[in-house]
Amino acid sequence: MQIAYLINQYPKISHSFIRREILALETLGLPIKRFSIRSCQEPLIDEADQEELGKTNVILDVGFFGLLLSFIKVALTRPQRWLKALQLAFKIGWNSDRGLLLNLAYFAEACVLLERSSQLNITHYHAHFGTNSTTVLLLNNILGGVSYSFTVHGPEEFDKVKAIALPEKIQRAAFVVAISSYGKSQLYRWCEFKHWDKIKIVHCGVDNGFFSLPYQPIPEKPYLVSVGRLSEQKVNIY
Repeated sequence: MQIAYLINQYPKISHSFIRREILALETLGLPIKRFSIRSCQEPLIDEADQEELGKTNVILDVGFFGLLLSFIKVALTRPQRWLKALQLAFKIGWNSDRGLLLNLAYFAEACVLLERSSQLNITHYHAHFGTNSTTVLLLNNILGGVSYSFTVHGPEEFDKVKAIALPEKIQRAAFVVAISSYGKSQLYRWCEFKHWDKIKIVHCGVDNGFFSLPYQPIPEKPYLVSVGRLSEQKVNIY
């Protein structure tokens, strides 16, 4: 079984938890292929991220004509699956807050991924976040039948359920991961009871390297530390 991860941007400073998850799986004996939809534009400070960069396939590196070529090739070789996936891309696009054109771009990315899947013998994909990367995997699944799963972090997925076709993604997924009991309860709301068993909880955590750091005494002067990027999702006021 060859597993691959698809992330919107990877590696990335704020995605270190994904890197730890991938490395932990490889420690267990599961080789993982890395795919990123686009390159991260910010500089990578962590040496571990720099190392991951060399292991990652970037879909949009094929350029516009590469996307177009894959789009046409899949249409010619798998016309029925291509039409079915195209119909779903239109359906998602009409309801999406990001527009039809962008969802057609996701469809083209799914066509590129389909070719890579064949070349690398990928049998299962996993995505983090139930937004665009999972949309690509959903369409890729229809095009080629490769199974997929995804991790939902929230709150974005819960705020625009219909816009990202979350029920459809849960229905077709092999399994879905929530990072908390609350997240699991929200996913229950948007799928039929028969799909509840496929929703699992996997908490985000730290690796052993964190616990092996030298002990630091509590400073006399108090400090407030906020761990997380400066964005509204992290409830930071700035």
